[in-house]
Amino acid sequence: MKKQLLGFFAMSLTMCAFAQSSPVVEWGKLIDGSTTAGDQSTSVSVNSDGDVYWFGTNGSTAAAPEVSFDGSPIYTGALYDAGNSQNNNFTLLKTNADGEKLWVVYSNSGDFANNAGGTALTSDGGCVVVTKVRHTDGMLDRNISLFDANGTETTVEWTCDRRYYRMMVTKVSSAGRIEWVRMMDFSTEPGAGAAGGAYSDFWADTFNVGEVAVDADDNIYVALNYRNPLTVAKAEGGSETFVPVNTANWTGDSQTACGDFLLLGLNKQGYYRNSLTLEGTATVAYCSKLKYAGGKLFAQGYIIGDGSELKAAGKVLKPSSIMSPLVLCADTDLQVQWAKCFPGEQVAGRNALQNCGLEYVGGALWFVGQYNLKFSDPDDDTKFITSTQGTLREGFVVKLDAATGDWLAARNSRDDEFCQGGAFAKTGLTGYMSVIANPEKPDNIYVLGYVMNANVGVFMRRYDAATLVADLDGEFNLITKGGAPLLQTSAYDAANGVCYLTARGNRTFGMLGSEDSAAPANWGILAAKVKLPAGMQTAVSDVAVDGSENAPVEYYNLQGVRVAEPANGIFVRRLGSKVEKVVIR
Repeated sequence: MKKQLLGFFAMSLTMCAFAQSSPVVEWGKLIDGSTTAGDQSTSVSVNSDGDVYWFGTNGSTAAAPEVSFDGSPIYTGALYDAGNSQNNNFTLLKTNADGEKLWVVYSNSGDFANNAGGTALTSDGGCVVVTKVRHTDGMLDRNISLFDANGTETTVEWTCDRRYYRMMVTKVSSAGRIEWVRMMDFSTEPGAGAAGGAYSDFWADTFNVGEVAVDADDNIYVALNYRNPLTVAKAEGGSETFVPVNTANWTGDSQTACGDFLLLGLNKQGYYRNSLTLEGTATVAYCSKLKYAGGKLFAQGYIIGDGSELKAAGKVLKPSSIMSPLVLCADTDLQVQWAKCFPGEQVAGRNALQNCGLEYVGGALWFVGQYNLKFSDPDDDTKFITSTQGTLREGFVVKLDAATGDWLAARNSRDDEFCQGGAFAKTGLTGYMSVIANPEKPDNIYVLGYVMNANVGVFMRRYDAATLVADLDGEFNLITKGGAPLLQTSAYDAANGVCYLTARGNRTFGMLGSEDSAAPANWGILAAKVKLPAGMQTAVSDVAVDGSENAPVEYYNLQGVRVAEPANGIFVRRLGSKVEKVVIR
């Protein structure tokens, strides 16, 4: 293979290798149990060193106990054999930027609720993990066990006669050591509205836990909806108890919408610090999502009103009797700066809101999600966003002023330019899951989402950040096939211009710009790294580069796509810190 070096193109080479016009999936690897019900991804976070924390629940049974990463077993889960389903095991996997496993923290007893809680990074390089856990079915006499990166067991002393959920807060070091575990209890005592049968004398599921956030001082914040009294220990001794008010007629059925909004603040050791609740009554109120940014805490949830006026620390909220999204901003003392409740209306008899997310960039707060609903600005009902048909859920993005909560712009997945021509493949069940924008160049945003369609799958769509007008050259299908791949989590590493995400599917996945394949056993999780288009990397003042001639050689085509075995053409070659164009014949 003859190579002609074109050293004078070194500068343009750098631009070519790292400023490609479209995203590229650099790698995709499965986090996979072998059970029929499959696995779920809850959160992904990337630290300043470029290491990635992947958290979720992975299934196991006695017949199929192994959980694997990239085809290799990483632990043996609970040996569940009490029925025909599975046990959901705690999985916290840390990788480097190349997708190489650094360590895993896991459970082999305890059934951890899917899509509950998550992780938040701490200043020491570790993380806090919030989960919702009960005993593995058939193992009520066994304590809950977590194992750290070295295989050391941490035991939660807990046996009981009946299964019920508790909240677990766990601190994990950067090296994968379990530093402490705090358990928080919600009462299982039935209330006045208890129904007969299974709910007459015992309530097993009395709360929902959303996201977790950590502030600059490593204080911890947890988003909750609770339906029975909660007791939280204090560092100095004693405890704080919360009693919900929106539960007078609750029967104990966890599928019933009821209960109260709670933003719970803990100190960095996991003890009670402060809290935020709503004043007044409603049919139900949720706190679901959290984002700490710019020294502020942003929270998102929803309220279904009962005709009463509510307040968030004195800020008036007027929800409708239909699901009404709530977004608020507070300082770290949980003093509310602003709060907005967007009155909801049904569309074609439907009213649902799910898979929401918040992102803060350069003074703007981006609220996204999936819905069949209409909701409007409480200060100006001419500003609204509505789903177009009500039957299949759609994606939405709303831009708010982060300082005031003022409504700035909004778009729906079925009314924008991407769906011109009535292409049904783009207008199936859709979710807008997150927004990424370069904080140094916030002129454009990328919305990450999915269409439940194997040809579209997990996508990125580019919009003008001021107007939310779509850029038709900025639509990219990142993960396809996979049955109908669903985007579950994502994290943006602006310093390196990459995004990490997880997609869930039950067949072989396809990845943009890659010929690699990944086939889960059943419903599995694809963890992927995406190199983002030009302009998505922030300036870096101090970069350590391996200039060794022993560093691996990497080749890219002129579109910035990595090529394993280049032949017959012009390519970009990178060897440590040396970057150049080469002609290969």
